[in-house]
Amino acid sequence: MREIQNYYYESGAEAHQFETMPAHEERLRREKERRDRERRMRARANARMLRSKKMSMISLMLSVLLLGGFFTGYVYLQNGITSSMKNISQTQKQISDLKAENSAIESRIATTAGLDQVRKKAMKKLGMKYATSKQVRYYTMKDEDYMSQYTDSDK
Repeated sequence: MREIQNYYYESGAEAHQFETMPAHEERLRREKERRDRERRMRARANARMLRSKKMSMISLMLSVLLLGGFFTGYVYLQNGITSSMKNISQTQKQISDLKAENSAIESRIATTAGLDQVRKKAMKKLGMKYATSKQVRYYTMKDEDYMSQYTDSDK
């Protein structure tokens, strides 16, 4: 018996090439395998790209969180420095006010408590006089550096 061969052709601008049924099936099988390989390669490439995008996104988020933490800490420190400076300036103002008040009190004491002022006030307002020789008593000291008085000296 004679074997029947089927011929197929492809349309296009080229000259038609006829091929037998088994050759055509073999060619279709190879093309299908090639498309499957390409599809698997594209799927692997897409998976790799998705993994790299995921890692990029994770690193970007970590960077943003790190920068956010850094800036939050920076603002917190700046706030602490500002409040410290405010406290220091208030304390310095208090010190300068106290120094000015102290200086005013010292000058008032110096003007009111001069020896001449005390003598004048004692003589005029209080009627005091200088001590006479009868009112002065002298004590002799033995080799001691101090003297203890146990009774009144007017007796």
